[in-house]
Amino acid sequence: MMAKFSKLITQLILIFLTTTGLVQADQQTRYISYSNIQSSIDNAYVEFKFARTIKVTHDKLKNPDRVYFDFTSSHIDKNLIDAVNQLNKNPGVIESAKVGQNQPNIVRFVLQITPNAQVLVTPDSQRLRVSISTTQSPDLIENLYRAESNQTKNKIWDQDHYIIVIDAGHGGKDPGATGPRGTKEKNITLAIAKKLQREINKEKNMKAVLTRSNDSYIKLFDRVKKARKLKPTIFISIHADAAKNRKASGSSVFILPLKGEKVSSRYAERVSLKENEVDLLYDPDIEKRDPVVQNTLADLVQQQTARLSQQLGTRVLHHLGKVNNLHKKKVEKANFAVLKAIDVCSILVETAFLSNRTEEKELRTSAYQEKLATAILFGIKDFLKTTPPEHLGVKISKH
Repeated sequence: MMAKFSKLITQLILIFLTTTGLVQADQQTRYISYSNIQSSIDNAYVEFKFARTIKVTHDKLKNPDRVYFDFTSSHIDKNLIDAVNQLNKNPGVIESAKVGQNQPNIVRFVLQITPNAQVLVTPDSQRLRVSISTTQSPDLIENLYRAESNQTKNKIWDQDHYIIVIDAGHGGKDPGATGPRGTKEKNITLAIAKKLQREINKEKNMKAVLTRSNDSYIKLFDRVKKARKLKPTIFISIHADAAKNRKASGSSVFILPLKGEKVSSRYAERVSLKENEVDLLYDPDIEKRDPVVQNTLADLVQQQTARLSQQLGTRVLHHLGKVNNLHKKKVEKANFAVLKAIDVCSILVETAFLSNRTEEKELRTSAYQEKLATAILFGIKDFLKTTPPEHLGVKISKH
């Protein structure tokens, strides 16, 4: 009996050691260190960053329309499998994806695409970037990449710290929402924004700038212009919600949906319509005067920042949930004009409901404003800890 038990223990130890070895070997043979997959009805963006030098060739085929990529490797990287699963769960301009060991030393990654979709592939020894679109010509997409590359070299990589632009919603002649006790949203958002700025500026490698620092009305166009000039890493718009239902309560975080995506809920649609109506009321020419809002190339830029915005929003929402109950437990998506006009990692925070007497009372206190600001800061810090600086276009020293 003891002999059988001893044999069983030995087998379990061998299995453990073998499995551990395989895991370590798998980690050592990974050739893709990072992937970014975004897909919608009209556009898609696929990016792989290589852990080591690897040769990639590609070609486009017809009937059906597809593009394939051959990686010189004797095994399939897990990131390729994850990319296939993600793309097949959300078909769009990329109708389906497959990966397989085409030859002993060749892994083939295949994307079946919408007929006549335009494809731009930019491979090098460090990464592979693929942009697929039904609405843009290859020249336009290539121009976007060139512009993005120039911006990165000339404007972003000279920064050695994260720049967070904080937009305190409303201001001046635009009061925003008003609570039962007469509390104006513009005052609450500015108070929280200032506290958040102060806390951020205490952090190493972080700098916060406000779009407004007093009770002044600043047109949306001018807020956007100022934000872009500052070349931010992150853009955060601060608001306080209101609803006909005075019992409605809690915090929410919003990001911009990708082109082709629907708003995530009726609530998200209502909030965005409310905020956008204010923008149009006080700044009706924004869409005529702002070429970036009109420029459809912004859709591709937003695809690249959507994943980061989702991650930032999730982190901020988690920490807000420790201060206040959450009105929505997931990051909501809606077409906010202010987010649409900013082509960096961006979120809009509805801190609480001014229309709720209890939350209005709390929002009026400096202590509660400080708690909300600290929660947002913790969310930002969590996000930055898990996001490589180069993904945000910032050159941060490891020391």
